[in-house]
Amino acid sequence: MSDETRGLPEGFLFSQHSLNTYSRCKRRFWLRYVARLPWPVPEGDDPLEYEAHLERGRVLHQWIQRHLVGLSVSAEAADEQLQGWWQRYLSFDWSILPAEVREPELPVIVPLGGHRLYARYDLAALEANGRCVVVDWKTLGSVPSPSIMERRVQTRVYLYTLARAASTLLGKEVAPERISMLYWFATRPEEPVWVGYDGAAFQADALRLDTTMTEIARQPQAAFSRTERLGECVRCNYRTLCERDALPAAAASAESDWLDEDLAASLDLSDVPEVPY
Repeated sequence: MSDETRGLPEGFLFSQHSLNTYSRCKRRFWLRYVARLPWPVPEGDDPLEYEAHLERGRVLHQWIQRHLVGLSVSAEAADEQLQGWWQRYLSFDWSILPAEVREPELPVIVPLGGHRLYARYDLAALEANGRCVVVDWKTLGSVPSPSIMERRVQTRVYLYTLARAASTLLGKEVAPERISMLYWFATRPEEPVWVGYDGAAFQADALRLDTTMTEIARQPQAAFSRTERLGECVRCNYRTLCERDALPAAAASAESDWLDEDLAASLDLSDVPEVPY
């Protein structure tokens, strides 16, 4: 494949965000993760409200990270919604998690089938006995069903990568059955969603993720076409580039797809542990 037709750049780093985007629209994947065009505010949304929600999410993640490493947090000046999220976090019974090792904002890179898969956990909680939990904080207004959360690309990527990385983090082999994921919702802390894991799911995730990354990597640039599912376009500002401006504005029910996406800052991979082949 020539440089003119090559799809992904050499050494492309896959993530749950990029894989999820590809599954929804190949062109959106290309524009965002290869061409790296800025991700705009979805049309039909109030830009100030949208940015305020993202900022609250970022701040909450930062506060939790500070708290977990023993630093003080000053929440008095925050708005009522953010203070409410913070108090719910402080009131939750976190003793349900392994306590021996707790690593907030932990990034890892795992090799799979000649590709590299990146994950950044809000929290990895581990015990020497092998029990491992990856936690993700969510600020969505509603809680999706456990079956939806179990099928999410994020869930599959996080469980698989933790199963691969846990032995490095603990210094011994960890069975997939000892690994689980917890989604904690700041708006509904009484409804956390747990997703378990096992060897069969680990093998299925490895096959599915490798197949998807290989498919993406082998495609020429021209294959990254816009989706035919017009419903995917209604909250995408890239639709202007795809000549789909006339689509109606999105309904608020699509919130879960957008408002808590990519809260982390740009990646700095210099300190990311890479699991060896």
